[in-house]
Amino acid sequence: MLYNERYFTTWQHFFAGFSGLYRSKGRQILMKLNKRMATLSVVAATTLVACGGFVYTTVGGTVKGMPASGAVLILANEANFTNTLSADGEFSFKVASNGSYNISVAQQPKPVNCTVANGSGKMTSDKPLMNIAVTCVPNVPMSGTLSGLDTSKAVSLSVNNTLQTSLTANGAFTFQSYAVSGKEYAVAVAVPPAGQVCKIQNGSGTANIVTVPAITNVAVNCSTGVPVGGNLTGLKVGTYLILTNSINGDTRTLTVDGVYAFAFSLAEGDQYNVTVTTQPTGQKCTLTNGSGAATLANINGASNIAITCAAG
Repeated sequence: MLYNERYFTTWQHFFAGFSGLYRSKGRQILMKLNKRMATLSVVAATTLVACGGFVYTTVGGTVKGMPASGAVLILANEANFTNTLSADGEFSFKVASNGSYNISVAQQPKPVNCTVANGSGKMTSDKPLMNIAVTCVPNVPMSGTLSGLDTSKAVSLSVNNTLQTSLTANGAFTFQSYAVSGKEYAVAVAVPPAGQVCKIQNGSGTANIVTVPAITNVAVNCSTGVPVGGNLTGLKVGTYLILTNSINGDTRTLTVDGVYAFAFSLAEGDQYNVTVTTQPTGQKCTLTNGSGAATLANINGASNIAITCAAG
């Protein structure tokens, strides 16, 4: 090997070692910078919070007890942002590090009833908080039978004031709502069939999934009823009046002259007492035949309530 070749090879080895040394040093410097930046970020966030500012973090927890499939739970925070879950697991919401939070159930999954523990509070740092517990327990399914409904008519029931799907045929039916175990339930007629009265048996009680895993004995029987109504005259155009049958709370809003009828008919012997609970603007309306007892022997006897309106 010539002298200059040896000289060149020596310098190649020198510069290769020198380059490797600085690559190693460079990595060490970058690692130190990253650690310092992370520390500065924590210090900055802490300082910001301490000075009355905030950063965004998360608040959440876990859901336990959801059915295997087919159920949807919707949680909401204080700003009405929602989180939809269909199975057990974790959930979270964004929240300011100095903000208050309030997590609640916006929509219950029908087969179970879910309650929230530790759902409200105030954040005190930028650290995520995941201690909210949502526990779901099985509800009690409800069903029953319908009889006596006339052809081409429909009846709508409610469970604890929640409207159910209309029933249009006699026979077995299932409620869309479930009864919450340990809580009271009450079935009522929400929208009756025209000219019929529907009575409910076994429609209320306290659900208990341990002793009664399913409520199946709700019985709804419909029969011919006595309609309540009459005729209105003299109502000024553009105004209205409201009638109330004080016996059963049935109300009727009238906006034009003519024949009217209340939604709920009456059974044999039921009392009625109709009054004007809201008078039309600038008028006074008076009633005749506004009270009495329903009788099937005179089925139109409660349909002769006359209302006359005049300037007042």
